[in-house]
Amino acid sequence: MTYALIFGAALLVLVALFVAGLYIALQRRSQEEQTSNQIHNSGIYRLRHNPRDAIRLNKPTDREVQLHLESKGVSNEKVTALLALWNRQIEENLKTIEECDFQEIRTFHYEVPASDALGQKFYASVYVTRDQLSAHPELIPPFRPGCSILLRARNAWDVGDWRPMLPGQDGRYPTPDWRDVLVQAD
Repeated sequence: MTYALIFGAALLVLVALFVAGLYIALQRRSQEEQTSNQIHNSGIYRLRHNPRDAIRLNKPTDREVQLHLESKGVSNEKVTALLALWNRQIEENLKTIEECDFQEIRTFHYEVPASDALGQKFYASVYVTRDQLSAHPELIPPFRPGCSILLRARNAWDVGDWRPMLPGQDGRYPTPDWRDVLVQAD
């Protein structure tokens, strides 16, 4: 009888230790997932800047865009539509960056509509890295009202005719001034 009690107590202690070990392992895994965006697998710490803060500092406000379009003679209805497109494009590009941060994807390409001649000239077949987007948020579309260029994730090993986005001789990237409106006045 006493052996049965000792055996039962030992079994209970072993089960408790197993449960405690499992709990600790799950906690560590949870912590690793939370820090994976900050610490690379090699152990190198990298700081990722929130792209929303960068957009807020580097893109014009809705009011600035609205006043500029109105000064060019664009109708109120078209201004409203262009602002809606502007905000939708910003949000979609920010979501793409945030999702790629979570998935550890570091390279993006521009999806340029065939109807966008200026976009085709500067952004077709080029890629940018997450580090470039952090250091140069002006590379995050939209670039001007009416711009429908989107960032898309692209793995570095994907085949295709694409080249890196490089700055010009002055160190600036070839992004148009958002005031260069290609929208025709109504």
